[in-house]
Amino acid sequence: MGHDKEINKVEKQIKTLEKEKKEIQDKCLHKETKVNFEEGKNTMRLFCVNCNVMLGFPSQEEINKFLNNNKDEL
Repeated sequence: MGHDKEINKVEKQIKTLEKEKKEIQDKCLHKETKVNFEEGKNTMRLFCVNCNVMLGFPSQEEINKFLNNNKDEL
């Protein structure tokens, strides 16, 4: 008990940081992309290399390239 003020402070900081992150991502031109797995899921998505915003689904060619690059790491 008594942690409600601390929790509220942290939640406010999180909201502020999420807003700042969104502003940065909105300004980004997303010139370079990468394929990666969506956090907490087993689904491949296309992300911006610079701001890490999810842009959509990768093409089959991008998936193949991603899988072939990761074979070397195993």
